[in-house]
Amino acid sequence: MNDENKGFLLTLINEGNGQKAEKHFLNPKKLYIPEIAAEEIALLVSELDGKEKINDTALMVTMTNKNNGVSVDKDVDSAAELADAENAAQIVKDLINIIRGYDMDEETNICGW
Repeated sequence: MNDENKGFLLTLINEGNGQKAEKHFLNPKKLYIPEIAAEEIALLVSELDGKEKINDTALMVTMTNKNNGVSVDKDVDSAAELADAENAAQIVKDLINIIRGYDMDEETNICGW
C-alpha cells in the first residue's frame, strides 16, 4: 500500500487560450493564511501575464487533490478580480474547504450513499 502524499495543485487557467500556471503544495493548510494565498495567486497571475496580457481575460482558479483526483474550480471575470488580495484569498480558501468537505464525506459514506 502506497500512502505517499501527492499533495494539492493550485492552477490558474486563461479561459481565452487555455494557458496554465500551476503550483504544487504538499499541504494546502498554509493557504488558509490570507497573505500567503493572495501571494500565491499573484504569482500565478504574473506567470500567465508574462505569457500573454490577461487584464480583461476570464480566468479559472482550480484546486485539485492529487491524492484522490477531486478537483474544484471557480471562474473569475478578470485578473483584476484576483488583484484584490482579500478576494483571492477567499477563493482559495473556499476551494480547499470544498475539497476537504468531499474528503470527509468519502470517509463517512463508505457505502456511497
